[in-house]
Amino acid sequence: MHLPADRDSSAKTRASGTESAPSKSSRADTGAASRRPGSELKVQVNLPGGSRLGPGKIRLLEMIDQEGSLSRGASKMGISYRRAWLFVQQINAAFDTHAIATPEGGHGGGPARLTDFGRELVKCYRDMERTTEAAAEPMLRWLDRH
Repeated sequence: MHLPADRDSSAKTRASGTESAPSKSSRADTGAASRRPGSELKVQVNLPGGSRLGPGKIRLLEMIDQEGSLSRGASKMGISYRRAWLFVQQINAAFDTHAIATPEGGHGGGPARLTDFGRELVKCYRDMERTTEAAAEPMLRWLDRH
């Protein structure tokens, strides 16, 4: 992965809000390890400079790739275009290589698309999520018994 040098993230974090964990149905759609009902683990990466990368932003990348546009991806997720656009800006600003290519002129200027780095980022996150969930499974079962 291409991590940036130290960057000021105040503008990025002001616009971010809180990411919500994907629903159980969306987890199945993403290939994340599925478990019985009970405690769940959320993987969120705190990047240098204060940016965060979690299931919501990764799901947006997947929806952009699947739907072929930012507006359709946002609609599929049930979030506003503006919120999705802010997430795109945060993701692209967090790395030295853009994960989402956006046309000049913004909305209406053509479809947003994932770059090769964006696809690699999604794969890396989902691999990390599966590995973490598998390692945490015994602890989650223990928590559910108490």
